[in-house]
Amino acid sequence: MAVQAKQTRRRLQDLEVLYKISNIITTTQERGKVLKAILKEVVRITGATSGSIAILDEKRGVLNIETAINIPTQTWRRLKLQLGVGVTGWAAYKGLAVRVNDVRSDSHYVSVKPDIRSELAVPMLLKGKVLGVINVDSTRKSAFTEDDEKLLTAIAAQSSRIFETARLYNKTRIHASHLEGLFGFSRRLLAHTPPATILKDATSEARKLLTADCCVYFDVDEEGALLKPSAQSGAPWEFLDSPPMRVAQSLLAPTVKRERVMIVPDITKRRAFWHQGVRNIGRVTSLLAVPVVYQDRTQGVLAVLTAQPRDFSDLDARLLELLANQVAVALENARRRDRMLQMEETLHRAERFSLLGTLAAEIAHEIRNPVTIINLLMESVVEAAGDNEQARGDLEIIREKLDRIEHIIDQTLNMARDRDPNREPVEINGLIEDMLTFMNYRFVKGSVEVKPTLASDLPVLHVDRGHVQQVLLNLVMNALESMSEGGRLSVKTRSIEDEEIGPSVCVTVKDTGPGIAKEHIDQLFEPFFTTREKGTGLGLFISRRLIVAHKGRIRARSRAGGGASFDVLLPTRVEPKTMNGTDE
Repeated sequence: MAVQAKQTRRRLQDLEVLYKISNIITTTQERGKVLKAILKEVVRITGATSGSIAILDEKRGVLNIETAINIPTQTWRRLKLQLGVGVTGWAAYKGLAVRVNDVRSDSHYVSVKPDIRSELAVPMLLKGKVLGVINVDSTRKSAFTEDDEKLLTAIAAQSSRIFETARLYNKTRIHASHLEGLFGFSRRLLAHTPPATILKDATSEARKLLTADCCVYFDVDEEGALLKPSAQSGAPWEFLDSPPMRVAQSLLAPTVKRERVMIVPDITKRRAFWHQGVRNIGRVTSLLAVPVVYQDRTQGVLAVLTAQPRDFSDLDARLLELLANQVAVALENARRRDRMLQMEETLHRAERFSLLGTLAAEIAHEIRNPVTIINLLMESVVEAAGDNEQARGDLEIIREKLDRIEHIIDQTLNMARDRDPNREPVEINGLIEDMLTFMNYRFVKGSVEVKPTLASDLPVLHVDRGHVQQVLLNLVMNALESMSEGGRLSVKTRSIEDEEIGPSVCVTVKDTGPGIAKEHIDQLFEPFFTTREKGTGLGLFISRRLIVAHKGRIRARSRAGGGASFDVLLPTRVEPKTMNGTDE
């Protein structure tokens, strides 16, 4: 009867412990607190000297102690137990409870405290998978009974539920946090954010979402051939000054070329190192990179890196892809806003120029009348000067300035007139040859060598001969003035297929002068813009108007090593109604 009563009391105690542990599990989701409370009950009910709960790191095959009682904190925090090593490691390896009555006679035992004599280790199993081990030990030999082993086995089974519940809870909490972060990022992008700020925020958000050491955004050029870091978070600022790299030689080539997510656990083992400048970041090991794609073109690459080895999950990749998609849309919206603002500015400028043209025409007419009278009176004034060389010299300067005023008036009126081209069949090579012959004296005087390269198979153009001649003459005169010390002038014609205006004849005028400053390229065709002391700033502006009236294009380039190049593109197809204003 005494034995039976003792067993009953033990059974009640065990049930009380299990009930208490169930209450612990249901009252909190914090794994650390739950495990500590469970271990406290286990040590109490078994009469153990000390105890611990270790969690298995599957990737490394190591048991990490998560909580302990009566073991120095510094000892258990740094203790890593390999599978199969020690009583705890053996229990995890076998997936079975291990009870040792005398550790000194057990080959698996690893001493942590020198006075320990007995030990009991029970694995925590979930669907046959080992999650961790509950371990108790004692300074007494044979301190743990079969009943203790059964109780710990039941407690371990309950504890396994903690991990599953905590895992699901953490997963849900992390998902909610990620979604909150992405929604917050999306809201910020709805503001009128410039591209540089978008990329800066994106790299910061990606680094935070994936708890990475750094994140870098790489721009991909239009041809998809070059990568250039343009934004970063967690890397030194100097990294953005790294030179562009060729995509084909980069580890990121599959991400750019095939729009593929890339996960590299150890980039240092890859032959194609992802960027020469990575050495400036510091220690980096693992990489996750996703393309930033808009309208089937990879515009950039978003890459996160960690110093410690890390196996990025599919969820990590999906999060970064979602962020990259938001970045792509935000960048396109920012560019569209910029283009819209540019269009508005262009419209306002066109309105101002139209008003200016009208005003200029009126002023030019008013000025022309007194200038004409002065010119008529000049002859009598010259005669009155007689042999006075000083007076004649002054009058010659006045005549020269009057001619210049007349020229400016003509240009101003032409600019304001804006009439339709008077089209006629023109062989462009013949027009160029006539112009070059006419100007031969200027070429010889200026020590300029002329090199025409005229294609023989050009179609006949239907253009305003006077307008085209005026444009080409203006370009050649500008080239001559840029080569004050002599040089070489090249005039080339060829047929091309232009993406904007279709089949065209292109006339290229090149010189070997000093070239055009980069900051001036976009201003060349604006009215009254000039870099020459005596220039009016109207020649190129009028030239562009005349070519645009032909549905053509004119563009300028500054060549490497000096010299400027101008292309005049004239379409070979003309609407029938545009020929002399009548239908064919």
